[in-house]
Parts: sequence; structure tokens; C-alpha cells
Amino acid sequence: MDNPIAFTIVIASILLTMYISWASRRHTRTTAAFYVAEGKIPWRLNGAAMLGDYCSAASFLGVAGAVALVGVDGWWLALGFFAAWIVVLLVIAGPLKSTGKYTVGDVLSARFGGRESGIRIVAMLSTLVLCTLYLVPQMVGAGHLFKLLLGWDYLPTVLVTGTLMAVYVIVGGMRGTTYNQAIQGILLFGAMLGILIWVSISHFGGNPLAIVERSQEMVPPAVVTKEVAGTLAQMETADAAAAVATAREQMPDAPDAITPGVELRDLANQASLVLGLFLGTLGLPHILIRFYTVRNARAARKSAEFTIWGLAIFYAAVLLVGLAAMYVMYPTLVQLLAEGQRGKATNMAVPMLGQLLGGEIVLGIIAAGAMAAMLSTAVGLLISATTSLSHDLYATVLRPQSTDRERVLFAKTGAGFLAAVSIVLALWLRDQNVGVLVAMCFGIAASTFAPALVFTVWWTRLTRQAVVAGMGVGLVLSLVLTFAKFFNVPHLLGVPVLVNPALYSVPAAILVTVLVAYLTKDTGRADEFLASAHGS
Repeated sequence: MDNPIAFTIVIASILLTMYISWASRRHTRTTAAFYVAEGKIPWRLNGAAMLGDYCSAASFLGVAGAVALVGVDGWWLALGFFAAWIVVLLVIAGPLKSTGKYTVGDVLSARFGGRESGIRIVAMLSTLVLCTLYLVPQMVGAGHLFKLLLGWDYLPTVLVTGTLMAVYVIVGGMRGTTYNQAIQGILLFGAMLGILIWVSISHFGGNPLAIVERSQEMVPPAVVTKEVAGTLAQMETADAAAAVATAREQMPDAPDAITPGVELRDLANQASLVLGLFLGTLGLPHILIRFYTVRNARAARKSAEFTIWGLAIFYAAVLLVGLAAMYVMYPTLVQLLAEGQRGKATNMAVPMLGQLLGGEIVLGIIAAGAMAAMLSTAVGLLISATTSLSHDLYATVLRPQSTDRERVLFAKTGAGFLAAVSIVLALWLRDQNVGVLVAMCFGIAASTFAPALVFTVWWTRLTRQAVVAGMGVGLVLSLVLTFAKFFNVPHLLGVPVLVNPALYSVPAAILVTVLVAYLTKDTGRADEFLASAHGS
């Protein structure tokens, strides 16, 4: 077995979270308990759970790895993730809790009497599409990452990941999921800060700010020419300082690691990506459902504030760890890029740094952190999807007279089914570039739930027909553009396909919503609903 100590640490962390799910099993007997833990989660615990839910492996390994290769330009995605939470706090957190019960569909339909089937169906479809597309990259990432980290084969890793997320949801419901996500969030947070402290002491004289000073000397590995890479390939990791100096001597005019603009996209792609990230968090179901788990709107806002502070510290640590990895692993990273192994260089920068610092023990902690990141995000996605499936479709449209027991059973069955579907898709797409779907999911969310929710809780003129039309157009257009990009279609109807669908699909969804609102009259209980949403 490769890395038995690291393997033991990962298994121990999994057993702990499984025990928590088992201990929470008695809190899954009613829909209120299974869906949202009866709204009794303390706001600090909920904030920690949202931190774990939001910090996927893309943040834990991907952003730090990108910084290690291109410098500060690899950090812009993290800033987009962080800035989106400010919008959530200011625009949607309080009104969402005040007007909803279990799902985003509750808020959208509450304004129109609460049983509007058209709105609930399009909300449920959007939730299932988003959660499924977001689940697949988590599982594919787990399969590939643990092959690199621990030597595990792809198939058993995907099967274990899919089974674990189903067990967590089916056995523990929202209460077990919340505690697990909080623990996983703390593990992620602690692992990143621990690496930062350790590398600061061992390589930068105990001063994290010295990392920034050294960064001004480094030519980002992604900028290093082939000729220079050939020279650096002969150096060992122990000669990192000499390698950094050599690269700078041979490329005196090259940008340094904290120079912006090293690897930015063209204006259209950059604008589309930023728009998708900025608005996307407003529409991610697995994030929004967490606001229903606390007692009131004030607690919802406090949860968001807690998460924002956690993300601020976490992403600052990510930047410094990424820059430290660039310095300490400089010859290795340059060599991996020269060999065309950019994916491995990105995903393995932090694990390689950890193994260099503390051997198998630190590697095990990082592997446990990576598994925590994937499972935490996957479990949040799965429970939000099953809640929408059971509440918005089964309990409201298909069988309104069903009992609590039947609805919980349907939700648990749905969790098992969606987990199985995700496993099949992850096996089918194992060799595809599905990582792009993570950012694209933000674009889909920005095109569906984001404008619909903002209009619902802030605009008196919004109509029932406008909600359905706007979300429908946003969903279809963003999906078409997402899969066009996924299958490498350069142009669609003469329009260039961008890295994210948001630049096209968000304005289209907003325009359709506004036009249909002015052409129709069913504004529902607008005044009463908005007064409830804003506490007046």
C-alpha cells in the first residue's frame, strides 16, 4: 500500500464523519428535521458548515496550485468566490430566511400563493441540473486526485466517494450533514493555516510576509522559457533558491509572481467568468438551503458574516501557501510544466509541499483535507437536490396529500438514486476536462436562480409568468453554452463560445424577465410578501 500513514489518517477522518451521521439518525424522521434540521442550527455552527460547503477541492488545492504556477493571477478566482459572499449577505440572506421554508422554490412561489407548480418545477429542474453538474467534477476530481496522492485506483475511489455522500445524507439528514460540513470546514481551515505556519517557520524565518518579499524575485513557472527550464531541470528541490535566482538572471525582464496580468483571458472571457462567479453564489442551491437551517433572518445574516470572515482568512492563506509552494518547489514545478503535466503540477503543488515539510503525516492531513473538501461540497449538493426533488416536486405537485414519512422516504430514495447517477457520470467522464463545469455551474446559477431571487425579493412589478420565463430561458441558454464549451464547439450561431456562459445567458434571463413582467399582470401578493421579506 502506498503511504500507509496517510491512508490511516484519511480513514480515521471518514470514520469520524460516519459516526456523526449515525449519531444524527434520529433527527431524520420528519421533513423539517431531514430537510433543514428544524431550523435549530446555531449560527456559528451554520457558518462553519457553509465554510466547509463552499471550500471545495478547487479552493483547497486548485487555487493554491494555480498561484504556485502563475502567481497572483491564479488568485483572482478566489477573490471572485469571496466577493460573491458580500452580495449574498447584503442582498439575499435575510429575505431568503424570512420568506422560505425548505427550498429556493419556496421563496419564488411564496409570493404567488405558495403552490405555484410552474415555478416549483422549473426551480426543481434548475436545482437538479446544477447539483448534478457540480457533483460530477467533485467525484472525478476525487478519483484522479487520490490516484496521485495515495495511489488509489480511480474506480474504487469514485465508488467510495459516491457511497459515502449517499450514506451521510440518508442516515444523518441535514443535522448530520451540518456537523460533518462544519468539521470538514475546520479541517480544511486548519490544514491550510498549518501548512502556512510550518512553511513560514521552515523556509521564511517564521515571517509569512517574507513569502511576499521572495515572490518579487520569482519568475512564475508558467512564464519560464523552455531553454531556462532545461537548465533548472538539473537542479534539486533543495536548490530552490538557486533555481529562482537562475531564472531571474536569464529572464531579467520577466514579470514576478505578484505582477498581475501574467495569465489573464481576453476581455470577453474574463468578463463572463467574473460575472458568473459574482452572481453565481446567489443561485447555488446547496449554499442557499443553509439559510433555512437557522432560527431567523438575523441568524442567517450572522452565519453569512461568519463565513465571510472565514473565507477572508482562508483565501489569504491560500495565496501565501501558493507563493510559498512556488518558491520551495520551483525546479519541480518548472519541470512538470516543461513535460506538459500542468494538471498534475496544479493539483499536486500543495501535497508535494506538505510531503516535503512533514512526510507522510502532513501528506495524510492534506489528503484528509482534500477528501473533506470533496465530501463536504458533494453532501451539500446532494441534500439540496433531494430536498428540492421531494418538497418541490413530490410533496407539492405529485402527491400533496402525502405524509411526512412518505416524503422523507422519497427524499432518501432520491439521494441514493442521484448518488448512483453521479457515480455513472463520473465513470463515463473520467477522461474529460470536467473541471470547467465547476466554474460553469456558477454561470448556470447566475442565469437562473440569481436574477429570479433578486427580482422576487426586491421588485414589486415581477409576475409569475416572468419568473418561469426568465428562469427557463436562463437555464436552457446556459446549458446549451456550457455543453458547447464542454464539447469544444468554438462558435454557436456565429457567436464565440466563452469559458463561462454568464455573459450571454445572464443578460438574456434578465431581459426576458423584465419584458414578460411588463406584458403580464400577476404580481401575486407583492406588497405583503416584500414586507415579510424585509421585516417591515
